[in-house]
Amino acid sequence: MNFQEKVIEASALLRERAAALAEAAAGTARQRADRAAQRVEGFRKSLIVLNDAGRQLNKVARLHAGRFLKHNSPLIAAARKDVSDLARTTFTTLTSRDKPRQTVNKTATSRKRSRKAA
Repeated sequence: MNFQEKVIEASALLRERAAALAEAAAGTARQRADRAAQRVEGFRKSLIVLNDAGRQLNKVARLHAGRFLKHNSPLIAAARKDVSDLARTTFTTLTSRDKPRQTVNKTATSRKRSRKAA
């Protein structure tokens, strides 16, 4: 064998190795992609279930909130009336109260003037 044949043989072996490594890398990538696709599919199912549960929860919450307001509206109106009456009487009491007279402290100079005048 001459040198040229050895080089050709070595390059053929390197090509075979490169092809084997590329095939192994592609196989690993396919496996990982398949696993990722399975996870995404499972995630989609979970999202569908969660969205449906959220819609049902909102529906039930609206229904019960409406019922609560219907049943307790007389109680709420009475409480509003009582609070309004209390606020009005408190305001009336505070505004109609006689204000105590405030004593004005005379300054030292005005005391001296009043002493001199007397």
